Amino acid sequence: MSNEGLSSSVKRSGAGWEENPYYANAEKYTPVFWGEGTLFRQLFARLQLDAVLELACGHGRHSFQIKDKAKKLILMDIHESNIAASQRRLAGHPDCTILLNNGYDFQPVANESLTAIFCYDAMVHFEPELVESYIKDSARVLKPAGMALFHHSNLIPPEGNTYGQNPGGRNRMNQLLFQRHVVDAGLCVLHSTVISWGGVAELDCVSLIQKPATRGPAK
Repeated sequence: MSNEGLSSSVKRSGAGWEENPYYANAEKYTPVFWGEGTLFRQLFARLQLDAVLELACGHGRHSFQIKDKAKKLILMDIHESNIAASQRRLAGHPDCTILLNNGYDFQPVANESLTAIFCYDAMVHFEPELVESYIKDSARVLKPAGMALFHHSNLIPPEGNTYGQNPGGRNRMNQLLFQRHVVDAGLCVLHSTVISWGGVAELDCVSLIQKPATRGPAK
Protein backbone atom coordinates (compact mmCIF):
# COMPACT_ATOMS: atom_id res chain seq x y z
CA MET A 1 0.00 0.00 0.00
CA SER A 2 1.17 3.54 -0.78
CA ASN A 3 2.16 5.96 1.96
CA GLU A 4 -0.94 7.98 1.08
CA GLY A 5 -3.14 4.92 1.66
CA LEU A 6 -1.37 4.16 4.93
CA SER A 7 -1.86 7.75 6.06
CA SER A 8 -5.59 7.37 5.46
CA SER A 9 -5.58 4.22 7.58
CA VAL A 10 -3.76 6.11 10.34
CA LYS A 11 -6.46 8.78 10.37
CA ARG A 12 -9.17 6.15 10.75
CA SER A 13 -7.34 4.14 13.42
CA GLY A 14 -6.21 7.23 15.32
CA ALA A 15 -9.50 9.09 15.29
CA GLY A 16 -10.81 9.74 18.78
CA TRP A 17 -7.59 8.90 20.63
CA GLU A 18 -6.44 12.46 21.25
CA GLU A 19 -7.47 14.05 24.56
CA ASN A 20 -9.42 10.86 25.34
CA PRO A 21 -10.53 10.00 28.92
CA TYR A 22 -9.28 6.47 28.22
CA TYR A 23 -5.76 7.49 29.25
CA ALA A 24 -6.78 8.42 32.79
CA ASN A 25 -9.05 5.40 33.13
CA ALA A 26 -6.35 3.02 31.88
CA GLU A 27 -3.97 3.84 34.72
CA LYS A 28 -5.72 1.40 37.04
CA TYR A 29 -5.16 -1.44 34.58
CA THR A 30 -1.38 -1.05 34.50
CA PRO A 31 -0.89 -4.16 36.75
CA VAL A 32 -2.46 -6.30 33.98
CA PHE A 33 0.76 -5.70 32.05
CA TRP A 34 3.34 -5.30 34.80
CA GLY A 35 2.12 -7.46 37.66
CA GLU A 36 4.36 -10.33 38.73
CA GLY A 37 3.51 -13.54 36.92
CA THR A 38 1.49 -11.96 34.10
CA LEU A 39 2.10 -13.14 30.54
CA PHE A 40 3.11 -9.62 29.52
CA ARG A 41 5.69 -9.38 32.30
CA GLN A 42 7.12 -12.82 31.53
CA LEU A 43 7.58 -12.05 27.85
CA PHE A 44 8.86 -8.53 28.47
CA ALA A 45 11.59 -10.01 30.67
CA ARG A 46 13.04 -11.60 27.53
CA LEU A 47 13.68 -8.22 25.90
CA GLN A 48 17.14 -6.68 25.95
CA LEU A 49 16.78 -3.07 27.12
CA ASP A 50 19.91 -1.38 25.76
CA ALA A 51 17.78 0.55 23.25
CA VAL A 52 14.02 0.02 23.55
CA LEU A 53 11.11 1.76 21.81
CA GLU A 54 7.49 1.93 22.96
CA LEU A 55 5.08 2.33 20.05
CA ALA A 56 1.82 4.28 20.58
CA CYS A 57 2.94 5.37 24.03
CA GLY A 58 -0.17 7.35 24.96
CA HIS A 59 0.59 9.12 28.23
CA GLY A 60 3.71 7.06 28.90
CA ARG A 61 2.33 4.78 31.61
CA HIS A 62 4.17 1.71 30.29
CA SER A 63 7.51 3.37 29.62
CA PHE A 64 7.36 4.82 33.12
CA GLN A 65 7.63 1.24 34.41
CA ILE A 66 11.02 0.74 32.74
CA LYS A 67 12.49 4.25 32.78
CA ASP A 68 15.24 3.21 35.23
CA LYS A 69 15.99 -0.11 33.50
CA ALA A 70 16.37 0.93 29.86
CA LYS A 71 19.74 2.37 28.88
CA LYS A 72 18.05 4.20 26.00
CA LEU A 73 14.28 4.64 25.80
CA ILE A 74 12.28 6.01 22.86
CA LEU A 75 8.55 6.72 23.05
CA MET A 76 6.54 7.23 19.87
CA ASP A 77 2.97 8.38 19.21
CA ILE A 78 0.93 10.07 16.47
CA HIS A 79 -0.78 12.65 18.72
CA GLU A 80 0.97 15.80 19.92
CA SER A 81 -1.12 15.82 23.11
CA ASN A 82 0.21 12.34 23.97
CA ILE A 83 3.76 13.45 23.25
CA ALA A 84 3.29 16.39 25.64
CA ALA A 85 1.79 14.17 28.35
CA SER A 86 4.66 11.69 28.07
CA GLN A 87 7.21 14.49 28.21
CA ARG A 88 5.69 15.72 31.46
CA ARG A 89 5.60 12.23 32.92
CA LEU A 90 9.17 11.39 32.04
CA ALA A 91 10.69 14.79 32.67
CA GLY A 92 14.05 14.47 34.37
CA HIS A 93 14.99 11.25 32.59
CA PRO A 94 17.64 12.31 30.06
CA ASP A 95 17.86 8.87 28.43
CA CYS A 96 14.26 9.17 27.14
CA THR A 97 13.46 10.49 23.66
CA ILE A 98 9.81 11.15 22.77
CA LEU A 99 8.93 11.36 19.07
CA LEU A 100 5.88 12.22 16.97
CA ASN A 101 5.63 9.66 14.17
CA ASN A 102 3.55 9.10 11.03
CA GLY A 103 1.53 6.15 12.32
CA TYR A 104 2.82 3.46 9.98
CA ASP A 105 6.59 3.13 10.50
CA PHE A 106 9.39 3.96 12.94
CA GLN A 107 10.94 6.89 11.08
CA PRO A 108 13.20 8.68 11.98
CA VAL A 109 14.71 5.78 13.98
CA ALA A 110 17.92 4.57 12.35
CA ASN A 111 18.45 1.16 10.79
CA GLU A 112 19.47 -1.61 13.21
CA SER A 113 19.52 0.73 16.18
CA LEU A 114 17.04 -0.95 18.58
CA THR A 115 17.39 -4.00 20.77
CA ALA A 116 13.65 -4.11 21.55
CA ILE A 117 10.23 -2.74 20.62
CA PHE A 118 6.97 -3.12 22.50
CA CYS A 119 3.37 -1.98 22.06
CA TYR A 120 0.65 -2.61 24.65
CA ASP A 121 -3.11 -1.97 24.41
CA ALA A 122 -2.82 0.09 21.20
CA MET A 123 -2.03 -2.10 18.18
CA VAL A 124 -5.30 -3.92 18.91
CA HIS A 125 -7.00 -0.89 17.29
CA PHE A 126 -4.70 -0.54 14.25
CA GLU A 127 -5.99 -1.33 10.78
CA PRO A 128 -4.36 -4.50 9.38
CA GLU A 129 -2.21 -2.72 6.82
CA LEU A 130 -0.68 -0.62 9.62
CA VAL A 131 0.17 -3.73 11.63
CA GLU A 132 1.81 -5.21 8.54
CA SER A 133 3.76 -1.99 7.91
CA TYR A 134 5.07 -1.85 11.48
CA ILE A 135 6.15 -5.48 11.36
CA LYS A 136 8.01 -4.82 8.12
CA ASP A 137 9.74 -1.75 9.57
CA SER A 138 10.62 -3.68 12.73
CA ALA A 139 12.95 -5.72 10.51
CA ARG A 140 14.68 -2.48 9.55
CA VAL A 141 15.15 -0.88 12.97
CA LEU A 142 15.95 -3.95 15.08
CA LYS A 143 19.52 -5.01 15.60
CA PRO A 144 20.27 -8.65 14.74
CA ALA A 145 18.69 -10.82 17.48
CA GLY A 146 16.53 -7.86 18.58
CA MET A 147 12.95 -8.61 19.64
CA ALA A 148 9.53 -6.97 19.44
CA LEU A 149 6.61 -7.69 21.77
CA PHE A 150 3.23 -6.79 20.29
CA HIS A 151 -0.25 -6.97 21.86
CA HIS A 152 -2.56 -7.20 18.86
CA SER A 153 -6.10 -8.14 17.88
CA ASN A 154 -7.23 -11.71 17.27
CA LEU A 155 -10.58 -10.79 15.74
CA ILE A 156 -12.00 -11.19 12.24
CA PRO A 157 -15.18 -9.07 12.44
CA PRO A 158 -18.04 -8.90 9.94
CA GLU A 159 -17.16 -7.17 6.66
CA GLY A 160 -17.93 -3.49 6.71
CA ASN A 161 -17.60 -3.01 10.47
CA THR A 162 -15.62 -0.03 11.66
CA TYR A 163 -13.34 -1.00 14.53
CA GLY A 164 -15.51 0.97 16.93
CA GLN A 165 -18.34 -1.49 16.26
CA ASN A 166 -16.24 -4.47 17.35
CA PRO A 167 -15.71 -5.84 20.87
CA GLY A 168 -13.14 -3.71 22.68
CA GLY A 169 -12.66 -1.57 19.57
CA ARG A 170 -10.55 -4.35 18.07
CA ASN A 171 -9.54 -4.09 14.45
CA ARG A 172 -9.22 -6.84 11.87
CA MET A 173 -6.25 -9.13 12.65
CA ASN A 174 -5.66 -12.63 13.94
CA GLN A 175 -2.82 -14.82 15.14
CA LEU A 176 -2.27 -16.59 11.82
CA LEU A 177 -2.31 -13.43 9.69
CA PHE A 178 0.07 -11.69 12.10
CA GLN A 179 2.48 -14.62 11.92
CA ARG A 180 2.32 -14.57 8.12
CA HIS A 181 3.35 -10.91 8.12
CA VAL A 182 6.22 -11.72 10.49
CA VAL A 183 7.56 -14.43 8.19
CA ASP A 184 7.13 -12.22 5.10
CA ALA A 185 9.21 -9.55 6.84
CA GLY A 186 12.07 -12.01 7.39
CA LEU A 187 11.47 -12.23 11.13
CA CYS A 188 10.54 -15.21 13.29
CA VAL A 189 7.89 -15.86 15.93
CA LEU A 190 9.32 -16.86 19.30
CA HIS A 191 6.05 -16.99 21.21
CA SER A 192 2.39 -16.33 20.47
CA THR A 193 -0.52 -16.73 22.88
CA VAL A 194 -4.20 -15.97 22.28
CA ILE A 195 -5.80 -14.35 25.33
CA SER A 196 -9.24 -13.21 26.48
CA TRP A 197 -9.87 -9.53 27.13
CA GLY A 198 -12.69 -7.68 28.80
CA GLY A 199 -14.68 -10.88 29.19
CA VAL A 200 -14.43 -11.75 25.47
CA ALA A 201 -12.76 -15.10 24.83
CA GLU A 202 -9.75 -15.18 22.49
CA LEU A 203 -10.12 -11.51 21.57
CA ASP A 204 -6.41 -10.65 21.62
CA CYS A 205 -3.00 -12.15 21.01
CA VAL A 206 0.43 -11.43 22.50
CA SER A 207 3.30 -12.15 20.13
CA LEU A 208 7.06 -12.04 20.70
CA ILE A 209 9.02 -11.85 17.46
CA GLN A 210 12.73 -11.66 16.67
CA LYS A 211 15.08 -10.56 13.95
CA PRO A 212 17.52 -13.36 13.06
CA ALA A 213 20.91 -13.04 14.69
CA THR A 214 22.71 -13.64 11.40
CA ARG A 215 21.77 -13.27 7.80
CA GLY A 216 22.00 -15.95 5.19
CA PRO A 217 24.47 -15.76 2.30
CA ALA A 218 23.80 -13.07 -0.31
CA LYS A 219 21.95 -14.31 -3.37
